[in-house]
Amino acid sequence: MSASLPPGYSPAAHPLTPDDHSGWAVIASSVGLLFVLLFASIRLWIRNPARPVLYADDIALFAATALATIQSILIIAASDHGLGQSSKLLGDASHGSADKILYASDAFFLAALFASKLSMLLLELRMSPEKWHMMLAKVGLGLCGAAMAASIVMTLVGCGGSPWLQISNECESLYNRWVAVFCLDVAVELYIYAVILRMLISLQRDTTKKLKAITMFSLRLPVIIFAAMRLRQLSMFRNSTDPLFDSVPVIVWTQTELAYSLAAATIPILMPFLIGLNTGMGMYIGENTIMRTQNDSSMNKGSGYGMHSIKRTHASRNSQSGDQIRGDNVMYKSSVISPQADQRSVGSDDSTRVIIRKTVDVSFSPTPYDVNGK
Repeated sequence: MSASLPPGYSPAAHPLTPDDHSGWAVIASSVGLLFVLLFASIRLWIRNPARPVLYADDIALFAATALATIQSILIIAASDHGLGQSSKLLGDASHGSADKILYASDAFFLAALFASKLSMLLLELRMSPEKWHMMLAKVGLGLCGAAMAASIVMTLVGCGGSPWLQISNECESLYNRWVAVFCLDVAVELYIYAVILRMLISLQRDTTKKLKAITMFSLRLPVIIFAAMRLRQLSMFRNSTDPLFDSVPVIVWTQTELAYSLAAATIPILMPFLIGLNTGMGMYIGENTIMRTQNDSSMNKGSGYGMHSIKRTHASRNSQSGDQIRGDNVMYKSSVISPQADQRSVGSDDSTRVIIRKTVDVSFSPTPYDVNGK
């Protein structure tokens, strides 16, 4: 194969052949990692990287992104040590190295997966100050943390003196443990959705906006589908006689679930109509108001906002008709002025107080009164 390549070209690092499927694992990990980093960058951009204001849910998501990055790198490294290759292409040393790397990647996968769920619960905690909502969100945080710890322990304990072996004849209970992890995963996801659904249904807002918000949070539910597909592949894999070669579909669904879970944690803050659904606990209204003010106002030096010149003049003349009680022609003029030349509100005093000067000019023009009504 290499002899037919033009000069200066080398064979692919992970070619797709009947005996080598490592390329699929590398592609799934690379695309998933790019997907995760893209949404993390979008979230950071929303928070303004020049003056970042990070909340607890942002920190949790960035921690999950870091864990997912390490997990993806481990999968790629395992591909270099035999993941996806048939046993007849591997030696015993490569087989053991790949198993150990995959064993470590499982821990980072579970930590990143449940950290994304913690980010969602922390976001919900900031969305409303209502007593029951806050209590449910805090309970969810505790349950999610406990589920994370239990899942990591169940999958890392292993069997015998080689816990990294992933085949059923070495550890028959390993698949049952992954079933338990799947149940915890789905339970936490449904709990997250139930908490936000309860808040949105009881919220006195426009029905259309509430339906949009419910639809937006429903975009996280496909995580359950991806988890189910991963479990299905694990069920087919548990009786494998060539575990590294047959584990590639499991890896593909693992990376899909992880990447989508982290991306779905950022989706809620992308929708502007969340501003109207905020009940006062979070900072969406204030943040977006400031952002619009910064974009729409003319900025002066310092931290103040310059005022445009505003002048309104209203003049009317009271013209008398018929019999006059008083023969005065009255004309009045009022104006509201914010002089642009006088910048003491921002430039001189470095003050952001709004200064409005109101002047009212009233003039009377007497008209000679004719006793005969003329």
